[in-house]
Amino acid sequence: MDFLPPTLKKLKAFDELLQKKGLSLDDSIGLQWADSSMAYDQTPYDVLPFMSPGVDGIHIGLLTDFGKVTDLEEAFVVCVHPMEAPDSLKLLARNPKEFVDFLYSDRNLTMLYNFMMIDSDEQYEAIVEEAEKDYMESPELAAARNRMLTMMQEYMGCKRIENVYAYVEDAAASRRGQIVLPTNDGIGVAAFNKTDADLRVYAVSGDDGINLDEVQAFFASAPLESKLAFIRDAQHAGLINNETPLKEFIMSELKKMGMDAEVERLKSLDW
Repeated sequence: MDFLPPTLKKLKAFDELLQKKGLSLDDSIGLQWADSSMAYDQTPYDVLPFMSPGVDGIHIGLLTDFGKVTDLEEAFVVCVHPMEAPDSLKLLARNPKEFVDFLYSDRNLTMLYNFMMIDSDEQYEAIVEEAEKDYMESPELAAARNRMLTMMQEYMGCKRIENVYAYVEDAAASRRGQIVLPTNDGIGVAAFNKTDADLRVYAVSGDDGINLDEVQAFFASAPLESKLAFIRDAQHAGLINNETPLKEFIMSELKKMGMDAEVERLKSLDW
């Protein structure tokens, strides 16, 4: 967890303080600290896991844009639901500071757990209302959560997001403003080079196999961003695995691009 930026280190220190008082983030809102061992085949290779609710492999991580984001205080925060593939990913926040605001506001983890079925503010509020009924039936649990949130606001200086659904949508719009190529996982690829070159796309479908010769020919001349878009789409389609030579090829290409950390993460997915 050495990679944690200052905001998340402070949040971790807050959790340690809570534990001294008989509380914790896990007990209060159901989040625990995680590491790279949480990564699944659906976890983008440039996402660093740091938290998890501890169920169904769900985890939260920082998006490094294949190492382009060197100051992780500026990294988008992504949620991964491995069991919901192919609709596994959701951007939750623009950066760690806003992620803390998000946690303070989405106190039942409503968006985190249910993003794949929420497409309006009304749906979000309806699920929140149901969750709050459960807390009304457990006054001790509600009191512990509210006490923790009060302490969190004082320690972290976080602010209440009045409309969580709208905030998450705004975060997604901010991301779309950064990318030069969309990808099927919804994350896209940010610009690495200032160029007016045509960013070609290799169409990837989970229903079709991959012709490795064609992929190799594409990589021989494609711009960096086009290569990364292919990698995102091939991973999203479940095509990068130990059963095909594509995985070794992608690892070798990432290494050529100087993305050694991503190579190691891909290598670690040998289940």
